[in-house]
Amino acid sequence: MGVIQNYSTSIALTKMQHGFITTKAGSKCLVIPIESNYLTEKDGAVYVQCETVITDFDVEKGTHGFLVQKLPTEIWKKLGAEAAKLIKLPYLSNLKIFAKKNTDSVDAVVIEPVDDLDDLPF
Repeated sequence: MGVIQNYSTSIALTKMQHGFITTKAGSKCLVIPIESNYLTEKDGAVYVQCETVITDFDVEKGTHGFLVQKLPTEIWKKLGAEAAKLIKLPYLSNLKIFAKKNTDSVDAVVIEPVDDLDDLPF
């Protein structure tokens, strides 16, 4: 076992091309176009390809990495390497470590028996 690191992130969806609409009931909705944001559809689901970069040092103000949108492979192949490099995809989030836990155990774990308090007849 080793160290488990939990990262906290919040993705800024409004960094993608978007618009807002308001429903008749007054709910504000975010609309994100699929094609112009290089999203992919598969089996009724929509995906955004991302790359997560994690560092072992503090990048900036407690951040230890970031999440950026990545161009899907099919689109990259269709456009070609040179054209794909010209597309500026959004930087979506910073990663912050919010807990570090060491799962190595030196002491034995003792489990105390619990009295059977179950009053069910079966």
